[in-house]
Amino acid sequence: MQGIDFVQTDQTLFLKVDPSLAIAELDVNALAQAFAESDMRQCLLDDNAFDTALKAMVKKGSAMVRIGQCLPAQFELIISDDDMQVSARVHAPYGGNPLTLNKILKLLREAGITMGIRRQGMEKLVLHTQTADPGSEIEVVLARGRAAIDGDDTRFEALAQDARDRVLRPQQADGDRVDMRNLGEIISIEAGTPILKRIPPTPGSAGFTVKGQTLAPVPGLNRELKVGQGTELSPDDNNILLAARQGLPRIMDNTAHVDDVLTMRKVDATTGHVNYEGSIVISGNVGPGMRVIAGGDITVNGYVDSAFLQAEGNITITKGVIGQQAEVNESDESDAQIEHSTQIIAAGSIWVSYSQYATLRAAKGLIVDKQLTHCHVITSGTLCLGGEGKEAKGKLIGGTVDTNTHVYAGQLGAPAGTRTRINIQDPAASPAYLQAKDALTTELKTEIATVNKLTKVRHKAKRQMSGPTLERFLSTLDPKLENHRRNITVLKIRAHELQKEAPERQMIVVHANRVLHSGVVFHSTYESKRIEENRGPSTLILKHGSFSYQYVG
Repeated sequence: MQGIDFVQTDQTLFLKVDPSLAIAELDVNALAQAFAESDMRQCLLDDNAFDTALKAMVKKGSAMVRIGQCLPAQFELIISDDDMQVSARVHAPYGGNPLTLNKILKLLREAGITMGIRRQGMEKLVLHTQTADPGSEIEVVLARGRAAIDGDDTRFEALAQDARDRVLRPQQADGDRVDMRNLGEIISIEAGTPILKRIPPTPGSAGFTVKGQTLAPVPGLNRELKVGQGTELSPDDNNILLAARQGLPRIMDNTAHVDDVLTMRKVDATTGHVNYEGSIVISGNVGPGMRVIAGGDITVNGYVDSAFLQAEGNITITKGVIGQQAEVNESDESDAQIEHSTQIIAAGSIWVSYSQYATLRAAKGLIVDKQLTHCHVITSGTLCLGGEGKEAKGKLIGGTVDTNTHVYAGQLGAPAGTRTRINIQDPAASPAYLQAKDALTTELKTEIATVNKLTKVRHKAKRQMSGPTLERFLSTLDPKLENHRRNITVLKIRAHELQKEAPERQMIVVHANRVLHSGVVFHSTYESKRIEENRGPSTLILKHGSFSYQYVG
């Protein structure tokens, strides 16, 4: 409309009317139409801007009054507490200037943001302030830090096969079949053969925050290659261990040995007990009552029945372990004290096809191909049944597992509710904490026993007494009973507080990849958890002293 103009001064928008126009004849609709057709239509109008402006012009006789603002793009930085990410929240301008790349870079520098800046994010903000509706909001990540990448620990790579590799790779027969009785020739290596390689740790790579602070990585744990019996370091590379003599290689973590090998068809009453400094390979069975002790590995290509095996290396039993048990006490509320006729003890790891009614003690872990039935497992390594990790398909039925790390199985427990106990020991718990916990537990049990005893006395008195006699008796008994009940409450509170002080430890997981049956009891240094109903695929996690349960399927 002729004679009507919209003027911007700094960030203020004014309505200017030519003095020749009759202000009293103007209306709000005409001003709104003129504003919508003007170059200032993106500006932000005040509430009731035109009505208020007309009234002010009539009252004051002014030809120019304020009606709104012309605001530039609004820019707000959001910096994470750890300085690892920066986002920008932007509102499109109301008739003011949009953002530019140089403007954004300047604002970032003023906030101390110098690293990890993302040009794509800045361009997205610029485009938004140029094309979006006035006042519309967008939030974009403008910079990201990079976390430090910790170094890899020292690794050790086997360069030769040991007895276990031989046992787990039987010779092929016709077609796709294999002959489990034919394991090929005994693995024997010559002096000078590489056995084990040390792969040194890596330092990792540094990271940075968006403000340019360097984040140092944790270098990998360094472990040395240890020379074992019958081995030596390579003169050309001290990260390689060589055989110093002919014999059977035995690889254990960061060391290896080359043992003399004793081969036997069987061990029974006709052979007598066996005690050998090197490794022992038995092609048949180990009979009842026999003892086999080796300074290296023990490999049995048959069954072990009610026998004692002990090795400074690994023990491998290809067919199965069978024993008997004599129970002293078995209760769902306490550990069963069970003696087994079969004892398998290894300073390394144990591999068996299956085992029943046996004690298996493996320092470095236990691998079971099919199942464990009513066994006692003691290990500081991972227990895998029927595979490793979440691929495990084997069964753990009954018995007790004492461990301080992960357990993987397909099935835990049995449909009949067979008592199966998994004790997760905590080597991190301090003696002072355990002593305080034991003392508190003992005191709590004493108070509970006292309350139970006094409650029985009270019930008996109410049956046998009446009138004033009963009243006098209860007036003495009830305060004592109430006092002990209060003690129980206080002790439970103290126990809860003490649990919060439990030492930090690594997370331990127990996976049942197919089914977790009722009757399975999980016990730690701090608490116990009993499974009361059958479950599908499940995971139990012990972290910071407490169990948490996840039902997967």
